[in-house]
Amino acid sequence: MKATSIITAARLLSVFCFLTGVLFGQTAAPPETVNGATAVQTDASAHPAPAAKAPPSAPRRRFVPVLISVTDGSGNPMMGLAKEQLTILDTNQAVQPLQLLKASDIPLHLGIVLLSSPASFSQQQAATIDLVQKAIRPNVDEAFVVTARGKKPWPSDRLDWKQDPAELAKIIRGLDRDAGLPDAFNFEMKTDETGGDENRGRSTLQTYAGSGVTVFDAVYSMMNSDPRPSRRVLVIFREPWSHSPGFGIRANTAVEGQLMRVIGVAQEMHTTIFVVGLEDTRFNGITDNTIGKTYISLHAGEDGGAGTASRQYDRDMERERMHAYDNGKSNVQRMAAETGGATFWSTKKNYSDAVSAIANQIGGQYLVIFSPGDVPGPVHPLKITTSNGAHVLAQTAFFYGPAK
Repeated sequence: MKATSIITAARLLSVFCFLTGVLFGQTAAPPETVNGATAVQTDASAHPAPAAKAPPSAPRRRFVPVLISVTDGSGNPMMGLAKEQLTILDTNQAVQPLQLLKASDIPLHLGIVLLSSPASFSQQQAATIDLVQKAIRPNVDEAFVVTARGKKPWPSDRLDWKQDPAELAKIIRGLDRDAGLPDAFNFEMKTDETGGDENRGRSTLQTYAGSGVTVFDAVYSMMNSDPRPSRRVLVIFREPWSHSPGFGIRANTAVEGQLMRVIGVAQEMHTTIFVVGLEDTRFNGITDNTIGKTYISLHAGEDGGAGTASRQYDRDMERERMHAYDNGKSNVQRMAAETGGATFWSTKKNYSDAVSAIANQIGGQYLVIFSPGDVPGPVHPLKITTSNGAHVLAQTAFFYGPAK
């Protein structure tokens, strides 16, 4: 084994031992003492002592490991960060970091979810290959790749971790752009022509389908399949429309529920989500393109046949669609930001700018371990900053039970 491999193995072993020791270690109760010496019964027959009460057991030492990304003002990884430079607020209470481990000391477990979208799928494949080549260290890190939302079902009944970037690249090139696991976000809105009588105009239909086992369930199951200490990172390609909350309470409730579930599980598993956002290049402020469209008034002679009512409907619908699209973008960004990641909207070929930014964030990762505060309730709001002005990405909350 080469020296570098031995150093890597030693570092990984030390990380594993530390986390295991903190997780399962308990503080032993010291023996009772009198004037600095251990108390000893000298004459039990002459001076019978009352039955001694067992000392209370020491509370289990508690800790929380949180993955953070630290970059400088140019977006480059911030190296050499010390735990003394961190300020950690657990529900607005300052807590002290116990240890800070840099990315190179911890294996990366990377999941990548492409989106079944024929117009952009080949570019997603190229971007994914670029990312695994930048982020995966052979025989140290591992990754898996899957596709969401396809017309055909995913062709395999299992997903596999791979440690070789070349093997991963081969798998990515062989993906079927039309096959994928069900997605958790499937909002859709269509505006169609209706006709046949004097009420001829537009009809808008919004649908939302999101039930059963989804690609996120499969991803989280994969992340949970390897219990060894690691940096858990999920990179997903997303379009805003499918994440839109829609217009009615039924769609709003369904979308919000799915979103909170995806975020909550990621926070509980300490999995960071980075998003490559796929902008709709056709959505340029005029969603319903009216060029060349002939408007016919609802009633003969109205506005000289100018069709004001139909034209106004399109304008109103245009504003609603803009609102729905923007809210979809906000939901995508929430999913990343609240898990300690970020969203990078890109229209560049093969999304090279987004891939480089995500690779930098992964390269600037640290695992910070701290003792949580005694806060009622399982959800602890979290904020982490540095004293050197670096940009820190961290999940906005973590789950932890009360002290025992």
